[in-house]
This record gives sequence, C-alpha cells and structure tokens, in this order.
Amino acid sequence: MIERYPRLMRLMHWSAAALILPALLIGLALAYKLVVPDSPAADWWTDVHVLLGLSALGIMLLRIIVALRSAKPPIAGTRTEVLAARSAHFALYLLVIMLPLSGYAGWIAYGEAPKPFGIPLPKFEPLATFLESKKAGEWLWPVHEYAGLALTALLVIHVAAVVRRSWLASNSDRIDGLNRMRAGPTGQSE
Repeated sequence: MIERYPRLMRLMHWSAAALILPALLIGLALAYKLVVPDSPAADWWTDVHVLLGLSALGIMLLRIIVALRSAKPPIAGTRTEVLAARSAHFALYLLVIMLPLSGYAGWIAYGEAPKPFGIPLPKFEPLATFLESKKAGEWLWPVHEYAGLALTALLVIHVAAVVRRSWLASNSDRIDGLNRMRAGPTGQSE
C-alpha cells in the first residue's frame, strides 16, 4: 500500500494548481471589472487568462490518463468522508475541464477564436457555425463565469479539508492531508 501519490501525479497536481489559481484570479478580476474593460491591460490579462486556462486543461487531461494508470493511496476516514472526498475531486476535475472548454466555446460562438498574444487558435468551423446559429454565446459566458465561481468555492473547501486532515486530524489520518501530495522522495519505489 502506498502512502503518497506517484511523483508524476504530484508534479501534475502542483503544476495544475500553479496555472489554475492565477487563471481564476485573473478571470474574477476581468469579470468584476477590476481591470478597465476594453483596455490594453484587459486585453493583456485576457490573453494570460486564456493561455493559463488552456494549459491547465492540457495538464488535467494528461492527469486523468495518468491517474487511471497509477496506484493511489487509500483515503482514510468514514464512508461519508471518503464519498465526500471522491465527489469533491470528481467535481474539481469536471470544473477544471469545463471552464476552459466553455470559455473557448464562448469565443467561437461569437465568430472568432481566441488569439492570445497574437497566436491564432483553431476556430473549429463546424462547431463555430453550430454555436453561432444557436446563439450559444449568450449562455456560454454565464456558464463560464458561474463555473469559475463554483471552482473557486470548491478550491477553498479543498484547501480547508487538506488543512484539517493534515494538521488537525489524528496521527493515523495524517497521510490523507498535504503529505499525500507534498514534493520530495517517498522513500518507496515509484
């Protein structure tokens, strides 16, 4: 039985976190107009937001493949705690995948693909035509925004659960907190 996630999964976890957190913060700043709309600064931050989101999507898709093929440490706790942890992780994965896809689809629903820092991304013409004909942009942007808010709330809960299980739980539960994902060697063959 392993006590920590394999090194590759831990690297992907922290890489995704390093992309998702700033993408969320930038998205919130743009959505709530903390950056002047339609300004060069807003365009620059939007480009950063798009690149971070698409990069996080790539890592999460790879992470799913790796997770399906890797041994994972068991989750200690009551049946309810284990179910809550699995449900929360499923929701995290779902939201992290849904956010960049809904944002990208929102762009193409209005007839253009994002061009972060002038890099043209594919428009996916048949999908764009379909989304434009259904006026999907009108509901895709709110989906993107609300999914961002849901992910923000879920990440706060996730971090709180990690803190609780790492520092406030009994010694027998300590492997279920931050230790499962911390960097460094495991002392076991990986």
